[in-house]
Amino acid sequence: MDDIIQGIRILLLCILSGQLMYGFLIVLFEETMTNFYALGIYEPPNNLFQKITNLFMLVTIGSGYHIYLKLRKYSWLIRKFLFLIALFIQAIAFVIIYKTIYGVLKVIFL
Repeated sequence: MDDIIQGIRILLLCILSGQLMYGFLIVLFEETMTNFYALGIYEPPNNLFQKITNLFMLVTIGSGYHIYLKLRKYSWLIRKFLFLIALFIQAIAFVIIYKTIYGVLKVIFL
């Protein structure tokens, strides 16, 4: 049972840290990273494979891209500042989510 908890914990850490790291890459390489994400999704998805691909992209690196799209209407400097604040808040939220899920898993399996 301990191996299951550790496996889920590592998977959760990878997903949450991947989301944050992609957000920081958007701060550094703005258009390149948003174009990479846009090339990786299907608009609109026509079949199950495309829907699964879109879901995978959203779960692994999608939060930074969607936050960035909301901030695109601001000037460059304000957008960067607001995006860094959003990433800081997201990091705090991810720590809370991680601790909550890990605590629930420990209660369930141990």
